Amino acid sequence: MDDRNLYAPPISDVTPVAGPVGRTNEFFVVSPRKFCLLYFGTFGLYQLYWLYMHWARYRRAHSVALSPVTRTLFAVFYTHSLTKRIDASLRASARVFAWKPAFPATVYVIAQVVGLVVDLAAQSRVAASAIDLFDVLILLPLGWALLKIQLAANAACADPQGESNQLLTPANYLWLMLGAALWLLTLTTMAGVFMADYVGELRP
Repeated sequence: MDDRNLYAPPISDVTPVAGPVGRTNEFFVVSPRKFCLLYFGTFGLYQLYWLYMHWARYRRAHSVALSPVTRTLFAVFYTHSLTKRIDASLRASARVFAWKPAFPATVYVIAQVVGLVVDLAAQSRVAASAIDLFDVLILLPLGWALLKIQLAANAACADPQGESNQLLTPANYLWLMLGAALWLLTLTTMAGVFMADYVGELRP
């Protein structure tokens, strides 16, 4: 005889939606799309938060004595160390990610150093519009290098697509508003200098 209550509501097995199986918090995870939007949308300022979070997560996961702030402010001296640690995590977990950890780190360091040298050396010799244009173009190699590192970090944390951090938060929108102001200031300055030079050439 069936003892079930015929008038009871149907019961179904509900399995909570979980993140990627085996995911760790050893490094900062973010989706490629969100990374690119925040990096380029903030004129590169997002890298400060990005670097800090990677080192903060690593320090917490391994209980090591290091300063995320120091390694963020002096990133050119610590980027290779970060990629080595990400690669060591990939190897230890036997996760596959095709990359050469030293290459994106080297691209990042060279681009940062070149950008700093050009900005310092060209202040009194090159038109402001040319410097601004260089600052815009240098975002491309920097962004590529950081994105490559991020993809490796996602793989090391068993979340290749960064599904656990793909949505924009209110704080992200504040970053983008600040970035929009920087972009507007930069483009306005470039346009103003160009127009001034153009008008000057037209004068007899």
